[in-house]
Amino acid sequence: MLCPSKRRRGRKMTSILDWIEFGTVAAERDALLSSYFFDNGVLDKVSGSPTSFLVLGRKGAGKTAVFRHFTANSGKFVKAPHLTVALSFDDYNWNIHSLLSDNTKAESLRYKHSWRFVILVQSLLAIDGWYESSGLSRPKPIANAMKLVKKIYGDAIPGLLAVVGAKLLSIAKLKLPSAGLDLSTDGVEGLAADVGEVSFDEVKGDDSLRAKLSENIDNLISSLDRALSSTRGSWPTVFICFDRVDEAWDADSFDLSRKVIAGLVSASDSVNSQYGGMLRPIVFLREDIFETLSLNDKNKLREDCGALLHWNRETISHLIMRRVNYFASARGALPVAEIDALFDRSEMRQGLKPSKYLLRRTMMRPRDLISLLNKTVQTMKEEAKDPFSDEVTSYPLLECEAIYRAEPAYSEWLKEELLDEWKVQRPIIEKLFQALQHNGSTNFVREDLERELKKIDQSIEPSSLSEHLKFLFENSVIGFRLGTNQEWKFKCFYPTQGFVESEEYKVHDGLVRGLNLTESRKREDAGPLPGR
Repeated sequence: MLCPSKRRRGRKMTSILDWIEFGTVAAERDALLSSYFFDNGVLDKVSGSPTSFLVLGRKGAGKTAVFRHFTANSGKFVKAPHLTVALSFDDYNWNIHSLLSDNTKAESLRYKHSWRFVILVQSLLAIDGWYESSGLSRPKPIANAMKLVKKIYGDAIPGLLAVVGAKLLSIAKLKLPSAGLDLSTDGVEGLAADVGEVSFDEVKGDDSLRAKLSENIDNLISSLDRALSSTRGSWPTVFICFDRVDEAWDADSFDLSRKVIAGLVSASDSVNSQYGGMLRPIVFLREDIFETLSLNDKNKLREDCGALLHWNRETISHLIMRRVNYFASARGALPVAEIDALFDRSEMRQGLKPSKYLLRRTMMRPRDLISLLNKTVQTMKEEAKDPFSDEVTSYPLLECEAIYRAEPAYSEWLKEELLDEWKVQRPIIEKLFQALQHNGSTNFVREDLERELKKIDQSIEPSSLSEHLKFLFENSVIGFRLGTNQEWKFKCFYPTQGFVESEEYKVHDGLVRGLNLTESRKREDAGPLPGR
């Protein structure tokens, strides 16, 4: 007999598999993102505060989705006249940027000036384009600043890759006044138009060329600053948005990337302050990367200049339903009121509704929930097309049993996501995962982890165990109970909860299958999700 949620083909019933979709996990590959984007409020916060220039979030929290939506629809969030420039770090030339450092300065400031140059050039290009499209006459400093940029880059308007590209190195051979050019006059006319090509290796191996390159960039910054500052008020606010800053975040380029990104944050802070919010760099950055940066007043920057991209049960549910109902409408299905209405049962294990069972297995990030839902649908589609079955089934609703079947693949995916997030800056995570896996149980005590870590690496000091436990907790790999409270506290569900040394810890439900753990029933009590 067929399960109540299954029907043989031929009945007058539409299968949910004919229309259900949740979109792609990666925003950069989602062509439909603008059709069902849901903002949890972070864009209003960052665009509405003139001091904000950071959007911080964990890997998978949706930074690229927010970046794409803001740069394409900034008018929904900024009512005053403004310009928006979208800059992504795909294929960015980190090697050439490495030649622009000033090694006499603190780590966070070594690349500050080179990033000021990038921000000012990109702002100038946007402002010049605005004068062109508006039919307005350019002030002389803006017109001359554009002539200067064209002297360097030619007539082609340079994008991010070109601004810090091979052409930039030719600046090392420019002959500029020590105080920069006065762009309110026509002094730029006498500047040599062709200074010749300069190779990366040539600059890298010649200290005098590197010094001249740095000196000339400083002089160009002074010239561009004077041109833009003197005309401020005649052009709209410019938002310069940086995304995918972690594009080169790997073991080989970790040290360089960390310094370059610190320079971007410092330059963005400086430019935003200097121009009173008229030039607004906004950096979309992973929280874990931000924590590695050597910056003065880092906590102050996070609190005063940052907007955290965090999700709760209500907002993440709205995001999913926006996607579900987009596909329902596009394919002639009826709208769905809530996630639970998609499933064939009202309760799953531990008496949880399907929506809460799903959320328990996520880190409260859109990417996690979308991945698990997509894998659930794929599991059902594979079963519906079973090559060894004589029956083709139709599903009016999604099966709760399919969630259970999808969990192993999802859990392995979630484990790999966490490893990818942290293995560069905290490679110990691989050994920590091995220790949890070797322990074999979802629940463990401090001594269990210490014992298994020693088996893996004798050099790991017991004194570092508290730090490792805190790291695992801060990333929601493990949780703990407080006092007699039966709820397991995981950081993703309780963002303000700090780490507390506890008698017992529990591995996150989403990682149980990926680490091949046995659930410790005698000590486990799942407890409700916040708000249950």
